[in-house]
Amino acid sequence: MTMNLKMIFLSFVFISIIFTSFSPGTSEAIPAFARKYNLTCTVCHTKPPRLNPFGEAFHMAGFQIPMTGGGETIKKEKIGRVNLETNFLNIFALRTYGNLAESYQESEDRSEFKLTLPQAVELYMAGTITQDISFFFELENELYEIEGVGDDYEMSSKFGLGKEFFLMFNLDPYRKKLFGKNRNDHKMEHGSVRMMSHGPMIMIGKIDPSTNFSYSTNRQFLLNIPGEVESDTIKQFGLTPYAFASKFFGMKTGEGNLIEVTKPVLYNTTGDLGVDIHGMMGPFLYQAGAMQGAKSGMSDVNEKKDIYFVGRYNFGDEGFLSGSLSGLAYWGNDSGSVSTTSGSSITNLIDWLRYGFAGNIKYKLFDIYGALMWDKVNDLPQTTQAIFDDTAFGFTVEMDYLATDHLLLSARYDQLDAGGFITEKENGKVMSLQAKYYTRDNFSLFIRDSFNVEGKSKNPLNSYRNLITLGVDLDF
Repeated sequence: MTMNLKMIFLSFVFISIIFTSFSPGTSEAIPAFARKYNLTCTVCHTKPPRLNPFGEAFHMAGFQIPMTGGGETIKKEKIGRVNLETNFLNIFALRTYGNLAESYQESEDRSEFKLTLPQAVELYMAGTITQDISFFFELENELYEIEGVGDDYEMSSKFGLGKEFFLMFNLDPYRKKLFGKNRNDHKMEHGSVRMMSHGPMIMIGKIDPSTNFSYSTNRQFLLNIPGEVESDTIKQFGLTPYAFASKFFGMKTGEGNLIEVTKPVLYNTTGDLGVDIHGMMGPFLYQAGAMQGAKSGMSDVNEKKDIYFVGRYNFGDEGFLSGSLSGLAYWGNDSGSVSTTSGSSITNLIDWLRYGFAGNIKYKLFDIYGALMWDKVNDLPQTTQAIFDDTAFGFTVEMDYLATDHLLLSARYDQLDAGGFITEKENGKVMSLQAKYYTRDNFSLFIRDSFNVEGKSKNPLNSYRNLITLGVDLDF
């Protein structure tokens, strides 16, 4: 072990001991659903934002307590009654997070500090309209976001619709009429739910469907760290789960804007217009959907649509050892573009295929999950084929350990075998360690150290040796 790794390890242990020594007061949960149902956050979360089996069932039931047709637990309202919540504030929740980052730039042999607080402010509105119709709406103020502008990049700050806004329809009553099954056919145990069968559920709107995947990209403890742009070029790429990154150097949107190589895309995108259908049949989850595609925001620049299919198998005893295995196939039809040569004019849209697997194992206080994803682009222009690598691979694995009721320890490894223009592409390997301390269920402080495993270079994917982050995460 090198001196650098020793210092990182010792610092991690020391911080963990310090955090563990504190004796905070009782945790209180105050986000929207906790207020509505008078429950603590830990009923649905191991620790926010990670869902436990009960939380997954709550989400799949259309933000209702499983086995309650009207979505209430006490003083249950009549089934079918329109209830936009008796207390209007119960449909609102807000999350904000940010950090102070210090990175050592190997290429320049110096350290840099960057304050991104807040990094994002997200306002959520969610609830039930009727017994079988629910909604989710997100407004977001995203700071320090890297956006492609033609062949250049810029840092942007945007306010508007977030990654998701949708209506969810429960078709379970029609399943009952067709097959004679009981409504909301669950087996419920204290603190957990085993889904015997449920749905199908249909979501329509702007969707991030990865909530149902064994590796849910929107519910991770290690938050994404923004990259940095200087003089229209990327100085440092952002830190995201590499399995779900774009992976290609020189890939562009349907409108011809560069896509950051670590930006989440396709099934694990930050949201795209489309329709999604999913449900449970015993231990099996099925999911299929169609998305607008082409990575062009709210505009529609292609005639074809993206389609995906997901299968998940749940196993084990939720009180001891449990988990799930998922498979994914995503066909991005006319979902990207490249230049005929690096930096020249834009060609026709190309197809972008993603397939892979994810798994999750929960054992006592340990939660381990990971994913392997392969990407391939098809129909490259003939002039580009010799200089553009059309395949890429990403791997991400994370382990979380709930050391105490207030201290969560996490470790994540990311590997990116990139594709794209051969003269530009660079592989990446990053190891991240984090200690997250919850003063309350909805408020946490964290310290994170991400260090470059691949080896330093002047390429912005590996320009740093070490990135230390201090941050806050608040939900209310």
